[in-house]
Amino acid sequence: MTAGLAMAAVTTVSGAMLPIITRYGATHIDPMLFCAGASVIACGCAMPFMAGGDGVGILVRPRHRWLLGAISMTGSFLPGLAMVFGMRRVNAVAAVLLLQLEPVYSLVIATLVVGEAPSARQIVATAAILAGIVSAFWGGAGIFLSPAAVLIALTPLMWQISHVITLRVMPPLRPVSVTAARNAYASILLTAMLLVSRPAALRQLAQFNTVATLIATGAMVYFIGTLTWYGAISRLSLSWTTALVVPGSPILAVLLAAIFLGERAGARQLAAIGVAIAGIMALVLGADPSRPGAAQLEAIEVPAPPGA
Repeated sequence: MTAGLAMAAVTTVSGAMLPIITRYGATHIDPMLFCAGASVIACGCAMPFMAGGDGVGILVRPRHRWLLGAISMTGSFLPGLAMVFGMRRVNAVAAVLLLQLEPVYSLVIATLVVGEAPSARQIVATAAILAGIVSAFWGGAGIFLSPAAVLIALTPLMWQISHVITLRVMPPLRPVSVTAARNAYASILLTAMLLVSRPAALRQLAQFNTVATLIATGAMVYFIGTLTWYGAISRLSLSWTTALVVPGSPILAVLLAAIFLGERAGARQLAAIGVAIAGIMALVLGADPSRPGAAQLEAIEVPAPPGA
């Protein structure tokens, strides 16, 4: 459980960086280049770890390739596009609030797919999360209902669907194998789309800021964030891990938005974040963090890179 908590902590930092770096990329880099470039970098980071693990061949093995493809579509390809195109019009602070819907989606999926009936406490906590998010935009400029905001609001739903599929292949697959597959399939599709629709965007690769942003996004957010997330949910329950990670990310993200983007949350938005976090914490307290069968997963470790 200690290893799972440590990985969840790393994922929290990575999750806080996601809206900040995506907002920067969405406003400074061609969106298709940003999505494709970051996915290629993340895939490249994962491949050296595959030699000593399940092997690169696992990515195309008939037994797993359809599920791995589905994980990539719902975990990287669609969310990546939704985030970057949505954040061309929605700032990082607003995106942070909208991403707090993830525990709500997690609870709904657990109820519909797993058959876990929500308790009264979970219903009240979920209502608090929704109230916090809605209150931040109520009576505003309609940003909550704008197409861009809807794209961001749907992103955590796609992540949760991806996570549910992931639990069907892990084990026997290792977290690094799923991470590699998630980014490999997405990078192939996104690169093809980039070359067909916006080949002129490749000229931006001559700019240092573009390359640095793609490397930071691909390596630190897409690769490390995804790898530690899968490592966490292989040891802890999905809903509990979600509720543990999500509260920490918005606090850090709001701070990073102020430092790096100059976007500051207003009093109303800070209050809304506080209400949402209180609801999320209510979901965590008293819940069982263990994943069923987690004792059988202790052998699934994140492999060291060759030569380490």
